[in-house]
Amino acid sequence: MNQKCPKIESCPLFNNQLLKRQESADTYKNLYCNKENRFRECKRYIVSNKVGKCAPYVLPNSFSTADELIARMIKDGIISKSALDN
Repeated sequence: MNQKCPKIESCPLFNNQLLKRQESADTYKNLYCNKENRFRECKRYIVSNKVGKCAPYVLPNSFSTADELIARMIKDGIISKSALDN
């Protein structure tokens, strides 16, 4: 069954609030948000599931692992270490 990302309604990338280039946003949407459960590979989806939010610099295909991105978010003050307890 083709399932779209359950976070579409609240995702800034999907709702054109994150990227300046519409073409880039559309590419991410087609590759991750709307394609055969591929959202499960999206770093934004993975990170937000782990800690409840996602930094604007996290893209679906970010090179860093989810744990590396979360560590950066802690360092940047976007989340606290207690967010990992959720």
